[in-house]
Amino acid sequence: MDPRQARTRSALRAAIYELAAAQPIADVSVAQVARAAGITRDTFYRHATTPEHLLADFLGEEIDALMAPIANLPATSSTELSVFDEPERELLRHVARHAQIYLNAMAPRLTGPVRDTLVDRVEAGLLTHLERHPEIAPPAQPGIGDERHRRILVAYAGSGTVSAIEEWLRSGELGDVNGDVDAAARTIIAASPDWWLGRSRS
Repeated sequence: MDPRQARTRSALRAAIYELAAAQPIADVSVAQVARAAGITRDTFYRHATTPEHLLADFLGEEIDALMAPIANLPATSSTELSVFDEPERELLRHVARHAQIYLNAMAPRLTGPVRDTLVDRVEAGLLTHLERHPEIAPPAQPGIGDERHRRILVAYAGSGTVSAIEEWLRSGELGDVNGDVDAAARTIIAASPDWWLGRSRS
């Protein structure tokens, strides 16, 4: 990315985050974002089709960086904690840092592009983990191939995780963020299947 493009991306990120924290993302216009970022509408459309997609893109970049360590997770945990304990907390910390943005993207569920970004990232991490450690997955049912089997497993877990995050956000203001994140992470992990927790099925 050349310096000028990097400056534009930085200005767009600051603009969309500020606007999305101040009002529902559905009410944010391209003109508002362009004005706040100091760019033209044409320049905006080189980066995104709508403010919602721009927001989702930047949130997704943050989540990608947070989820990168999943690629190196072991199959099982050496402690009582799940192998996904810390990645889960990192994801929730990200949501907590941008709580007002996420709340302003809900009506009552997260808007499509933002929700898809979360689901896609969670699914991608889980799929990577299962592909590295196929032995932890429950057996595939007759008539379902291994690849399809894995994708069904991660789709169930990914959508469930994001629905839990939506409920967490919907339940009220985040007070003690660290305590709230810890409690929410423990609750989500408690509801998770064995293969996600890092325990092989016998």
